[in-house]
Parts: sequence; C-alpha cells; structure tokens
Amino acid sequence: MSVKPGTKVEPKRSLSAASKKPKESAVLSDGSLAILAREISLDKLNGLVLCMYLNIPNTTIVQASNDATPRGLIDATDTAKIETTQKLLLLWKQLRVGKKEKDNVKELETALREMGKAEIADIIHDKDANNVELSSEALSSA
Repeated sequence: MSVKPGTKVEPKRSLSAASKKPKESAVLSDGSLAILAREISLDKLNGLVLCMYLNIPNTTIVQASNDATPRGLIDATDTAKIETTQKLLLLWKQLRVGKKEKDNVKELETALREMGKAEIADIIHDKDANNVELSSEALSSA
C-alpha cells in the first residue's frame, strides 16, 4: 500500500482492548466457587450463612433451600447442601457482573471474615494475589 505525500494516515485501532471483558479472578471461577461451596457447606448451614453475608436476597436463599429437598436443608444430605450453596454462589457471581473483580473478591473475603472464617478469607486473599484457583487441599488446612 502506497501513501501519497501529505496524506494523513490514522493508526489502526485495536479492537481487542475495547472488546475484551475484564479478566476473571481465578478464585471466582466456577471451579473455585464449587470447591468453596464443598468446603464451607459441610459445617452446619454455613453455606447459607455465607450467602446471606454476600447479600443474596433471603427469599432467593429460602427458595433454593426449599427446592433442594422437601424439608429444606435442615436434614439434607451433604450433597444437597453443597449443590445449593454452589448454585447460590454462582448466582451471586452473576449478580456481580460488571463490578470490578477485586471488589468481588474483597466482598467474598469480608463475608467470610464476618462469619468467623478468617482463615478461609486469608487463603482466598493469597490465592487471588497469585491468580490461582482454590483447591480442596488449600481449604482443608483452614
């Protein structure tokens, strides 16, 4: 391509920067949230408590609990508790679309600290700083 002298040439604009969505934090990936649900749900109804601290509407939490088993999660199997918590954490993630990832991670950390799970919040903080997904091994030490 030849350009005539005196012609103003505009640089090509990269669409990649404008069209890319923000990079997801590894600790907020679907897999990481599934692992978090598995670890936190086994202790009483802590999965639902976490969801309350994340400001998921109470009616949504109750509906998900009632959908899990005919009697809710009081006498539910561990699997039902984990699946319900995972479903609600993924919903929380959807509700936070458009927010900064660091704010979402901070909100998750804060919720865990407020419910007395500071060691899990610390693990999430460390994994996020290294952009590494959560693992069962990392959370089982908490």
